[in-house]
Amino acid sequence: MIARLLRSELLDALHSDYVRTAAAKGMKRSRVVTRHGMRNSMIPIVTFMGADLATMMSGTILVETIFNLPGLGEQVFRSIQQQEGTVVVGIVTLFVLFFVVINLIVDIIYGLLDPRIRYE
Repeated sequence: MIARLLRSELLDALHSDYVRTAAAKGMKRSRVVTRHGMRNSMIPIVTFMGADLATMMSGTILVETIFNLPGLGEQVFRSIQQQEGTVVVGIVTLFVLFFVVINLIVDIIYGLLDPRIRYE
């Protein structure tokens, strides 16, 4: 999925005016692709990967319960069965904290990839 998304975004970026201008100025093809095409194509990839990490975190409950793996997901499942509300709230709060940190990292990567994106 990520490879297909990257391919389509890169093809769109390589047909842009600024990429053709860089190539017309005599810049090497590999440098045009990496500096101009790839940097702008990575923004949707980073967005997708950030959302995908959040989805994987929510899937830990199911995976750890099915495969009998010890972890936070299995602990949430057992705590729900035993009606231990404080443990459930604590672990869900930890999951939310992970989600917020992942989104913060994605936003920082946006600023690194595209210099037009600046946070004040």
